[in-house]
Amino acid sequence: MGNGKQAIVTAVLLGGLLIGPHHAREAEKEKACSSDLSAWSVVVRGKMSRERGIRPLQVIRMDNNGEILYACLAAKTADQIRAAGIEFRRSQLELLIDWNLLVYDGDAKTYRTTIHVYGPDKIAEIRSRVRASVERLAATFNSDLRSLKARLREIDREKNMFAVLYAYVLHGYAMNQFGEEIYRKPLLSAEHPFWNGFAWALCPEMKFPVGNLVFPVEENRFFSVRAGSIEGPGFRRYAALAQDIAADLKVDDPELKADFSGCDIFDENGGLTIPVFEGAWAARLEDMARKAYAETTALAGSPDMRGLLGMADEAQAAMFIHYEIRYAFLDHLLKSGMIRPPIDFENGERNGPVDIGSLVFLIRR
Repeated sequence: MGNGKQAIVTAVLLGGLLIGPHHAREAEKEKACSSDLSAWSVVVRGKMSRERGIRPLQVIRMDNNGEILYACLAAKTADQIRAAGIEFRRSQLELLIDWNLLVYDGDAKTYRTTIHVYGPDKIAEIRSRVRASVERLAATFNSDLRSLKARLREIDREKNMFAVLYAYVLHGYAMNQFGEEIYRKPLLSAEHPFWNGFAWALCPEMKFPVGNLVFPVEENRFFSVRAGSIEGPGFRRYAALAQDIAADLKVDDPELKADFSGCDIFDENGGLTIPVFEGAWAARLEDMARKAYAETTALAGSPDMRGLLGMADEAQAAMFIHYEIRYAFLDHLLKSGMIRPPIDFENGERNGPVDIGSLVFLIRR
């Protein structure tokens, strides 16, 4: 690196985004909610054991565990579960208890799922309130959004606006705040040795697999939005790229140039062509992110929403609303034409390496 300093690279994986293309939404309208939670959209947050090699979602999808969990939305005895037409082995119940997906009441001899479940009526009411918050937020951001769009248009990077809003303004900043202020991952214990946390299930779902990687290097934060229909060079190469560009905003390593050739990230001399935000613009994006986070926690903490969600504490409610606000806000902007998807949702097979350039950007302090 140009300044000779040892750059420290750590990567933070920030979870997926609930968002869907038009044709997926139409299909979901016709899809009835199943009596099997493995067919629902399930989000899991919390601390997981690395030693087990599996995750709660995999446990939910084993055998007919999803049917057992759905049957136990209201507490049931083993006989009552069977009376509902569900066959199971005792070991399945024990596994679900071990993974903190079922709780057993020894006095009543009943099993009850720990997953918060929101079917069509409940989620429609929740999303109605979320939309109202999003409309307020969008009005607050009107000037910022127009300025950001103009700024990106100047460098022929308007297509990156989706990634900037999702990866940082609506997601990355909030996740850091959850870690420091409101959402602390619970520790594993003798009572919960494999997973300790909370989960929720939604139907109908509207989901497109988008994730977010952040690579902090010195004073830089390199963001890469991951889309399921585009296969990039891989985690380690992104980490190396983030380190290589830290000093001079250029790709100097010949191997990295070859790896990312055709990805629309740099020019023929290695100079970055992706958006780079620093100074006043970095501060402006952080201010937008702070406002989005404040809207999230305010809505999550309102008595009406807490009553609707039925979650144990403000941290859980805020995480749930964070997911919903991200989807609703981006959906609002997509419908209004303020932003466009960075990739073609309708024709994912047409995507290629060149589309990676619309999924990455850099913030410098």
